Amino acid sequence: MLTWLQTHAAALNVVVGGVTLAVWIAYLHLFFVSFRRARRAVIHIGMAAQQGEEARCLVTNMGADTVYILAIKVDLLCGDETFSALVTDRIEEDVVLGGNFRDKTNQGPLAGGEVVDIGSFRNILCRISQQKDAVPDFETCDAMEVTVVVAAQQADVLMGGSKRYDITRFGHGIQFHPTDVLTRQITSRSRRRALHRMITQRAG
Repeated sequence: MLTWLQTHAAALNVVVGGVTLAVWIAYLHLFFVSFRRARRAVIHIGMAAQQGEEARCLVTNMGADTVYILAIKVDLLCGDETFSALVTDRIEEDVVLGGNFRDKTNQGPLAGGEVVDIGSFRNILCRISQQKDAVPDFETCDAMEVTVVVAAQQADVLMGGSKRYDITRFGHGIQFHPTDVLTRQITSRSRRRALHRMITQRAG
């Protein structure tokens, strides 16, 4: 056995070196994936207080790093028409959950684990009607989709999340029902580019 080892020592060294290298590459890959996952921005959009027009729409940063809310976009689906508008700024007199911060805008930093109240669903719908002509009665619409756009990773990457709420009639009012418990994350390059163009055009 000793003689065989001495004879094949060079080949064994190559094999052992290759295995060691493969283990280190696998370890570094796992470390890199874990690092990227830890830095990835994860946005959650939720509802609080109730399901009617006075329900509050909450945005939570589920990631570890601070993100900066750039814009909040809402698409209102009414039959064959879709009305889209940026509703980042507050146009109404409203008392937000958690204090009097961000009285005029929802734009700003959001630390990891922090939540911000972006307004009631009724106020969000009113922000759309202030910007768009011929918006139909909200009670005749089918759904609304809320999209939150953030600058993440030290403001180097555009990311965000979106959630759709179906609108149903309830007595003399309307209610909002999320189509999914989870928030759909915006990760595709094409979607991020489209949002970047939208924000840039509005800023210009």
